[in-house]
Amino acid sequence: MTDCSLMALKPWLEAQPFFVLGSASGVGDCDSSYRGRQTEGGAEPLLRVEGDARLVFPDYPGNNLFNSIGNLLEHPQLSLLFVDFAQQSTVLLQGQVQLAGPDAAWPRALRTIAVEVAQVRRMPVAGLPHLVLG
Repeated sequence: MTDCSLMALKPWLEAQPFFVLGSASGVGDCDSSYRGRQTEGGAEPLLRVEGDARLVFPDYPGNNLFNSIGNLLEHPQLSLLFVDFAQQSTVLLQGQVQLAGPDAAWPRALRTIAVEVAQVRRMPVAGLPHLVLG
């Protein structure tokens, strides 16, 4: 496992097709949810890295259970897990959340989620299959 910088990963992170968001409620009930690029009406960015320790991503309507947003309102910390199939590793970002309003980069998103990233870790995963996006 190695710590690395958010800015060093910026081009790679912004090119990713998806990530998994991990959150927990105030009493510790955990939830994970898939977050992928919105492609209806033209491709929109998955996320935007805004400096050494901040990134922003859209919150699109999902199953309308609001598990992730509800958790983040109670306990504003999260983890974002990215899978690097080419390098057979994962990248884990952890940080503090701030919910924000709409952003022009994601016109169909109801809100955005800004993350003050406290930790970035790359971990090797032996035997991770190679993924070829179609």
